[in-house]
Amino acid sequence: MTHVREVSLRGTANLAFWRERLTTEDLVPAERDGKAQIMIVGATMRFMGIPFTEISFSVLLSGQEEAAGQAGAFLFQAFNSSRLFSWCERVLFATPYHHAQCRVSVSSPISIHLVLGGELAFRAEMQAGPRRPQGQPLRIGEETWEGPVFLPKDCRGNAAKDRFFFAKMKGRTAAYPFARTVDALSIMPSQDAGIFRALLDSGFTGEEWIVREDATHGKSKSYARSALFAL
Repeated sequence: MTHVREVSLRGTANLAFWRERLTTEDLVPAERDGKAQIMIVGATMRFMGIPFTEISFSVLLSGQEEAAGQAGAFLFQAFNSSRLFSWCERVLFATPYHHAQCRVSVSSPISIHLVLGGELAFRAEMQAGPRRPQGQPLRIGEETWEGPVFLPKDCRGNAAKDRFFFAKMKGRTAAYPFARTVDALSIMPSQDAGIFRALLDSGFTGEEWIVREDATHGKSKSYARSALFAL
């Protein structure tokens, strides 16, 4: 999809927590400075003229696990503002999507908001103004993230076991540091979505904002994980 407005928040969490959590998935989280790497992607786009916003929560992988064979990400959970699209993702493609109110802003204040069951479940917002320690981007330029995205084994029973798809996100990127003293990060545990409890229990902390005002997002069909070596 083209002309995607994207805000991503990348951060760190407890490595031991995610190592244990991913054991049943036969995957290994990436490690940097003794921490696991979390990628939260918010994107607003159109499909067949229908506007929607989705927010996904993934754990970056090390590429050392025998079952995967290469680095990528584990899609823990995702949300879509369209009931139809979230149903299609979950039922037809075996991806862990649910319906929620999703809002993403690439302009001030740069933010990701997710409301689930009428309650604010996740909020990340970059605060502008003189209190911010560094207002200028760390870097600006074309950047791309691509790789296999692995799905939870129990997403749709046996039909979803050991599945993955290839994803790609690219575009002119502005990267900013996450300023812990002023930027907002609110996570509320929910009975309906395990990702928020997992983020809290693993001590998730924001590290870097990625902002693309005009990005391109793409993903393949899903494959059996055993097919990764042949592709």
